[in-house]
Amino acid sequence: MSEPLDLCILGCGSVARLHSRILRTHKRAIRLSFASRDGARAEEYRRRFGGRHAFDSYETGCTHPDIDAVLVCTPTFLHADQAMMAAGAGKAVVIEKPAARSVAELDRVRAVAEDHGVFAAVAENYRFKPLLHAVRAHIDRGDIGTPQFVEISRAGRNKTGGWRGDADMMGGGALLEGGVHWIHLLTAIGGSPTTVVAARPTHGGNPVAPFEDGLDLLVRFDEGPVGRLFHSWNTTSRVFGLGMSRILGSDGNIHFESNGVFAVVLGRRTRFRIPGLSDLMGYKAMWRHLIDRMRNGGDSPIDLSAARQDLAFVEAAYRSLESGKFETL
Repeated sequence: MSEPLDLCILGCGSVARLHSRILRTHKRAIRLSFASRDGARAEEYRRRFGGRHAFDSYETGCTHPDIDAVLVCTPTFLHADQAMMAAGAGKAVVIEKPAARSVAELDRVRAVAEDHGVFAAVAENYRFKPLLHAVRAHIDRGDIGTPQFVEISRAGRNKTGGWRGDADMMGGGALLEGGVHWIHLLTAIGGSPTTVVAARPTHGGNPVAPFEDGLDLLVRFDEGPVGRLFHSWNTTSRVFGLGMSRILGSDGNIHFESNGVFAVVLGRRTRFRIPGLSDLMGYKAMWRHLIDRMRNGGDSPIDLSAARQDLAFVEAAYRSLESGKFETL
């Protein structure tokens, strides 16, 4: 068997901890190192997760000769510079969501990755949710006929602070910071988005994020369906902790718990599905995919072009708030 890939995780916070718990189960394929501005913090993570190196600067983690790939888990405003540094040093790059604060930032990362011929992707676990694969299988089989409407609802109470309270560091509001997940899920079901219009409440409540903490969006897709995304960090629309979404087709519909706990298919066939609780959020499948692509190359549904589409969606939604009209991606 070939030597493990040496992956350095930049940033030693909760997101790095989540990925490390999964990646340490791939010891034959991945060897972890950690980089932080706080060397003691990096060493703590190295010991906890059985890592190889602990670096006291992000630059060292991006450029060290032992490192093959970098996972960027720092705040969003650092993503582009760190990803370009790693790609420029010939390392494969995986970037936490959102991949950048804007399309323009991400395009600079893509250019460096392409110039140096390195694999670059966004850590978009929603693409690998068992729910998505189950829903797509029913649609592709024609169980609900032709999809007409796709409605996804994500509402909850989120507390923000630190850099997430700074508009410039965030680069946007709740839709950018958390909503890119749900945008990706919506478009993976509905197809390629072409135009979007957004609306938000004009009064009431104390915002919990810069710029916006909740939006209602209507989307047109190339393939024909109409999409709707309700995304909020400052309201609830759940029953017993469960949010509900749905796909309405010409011959039936699929109702599903938004996070993927279950799905009910009512159409040419009737099914109650529990798609896969052991990997509900898709992280395990995502890392199996990413490890394979970093080793062997090949196309990926979560490459930087996919991340670009998600960011273009956010930017069009924000333009729509100003214009009051459908905006083109």
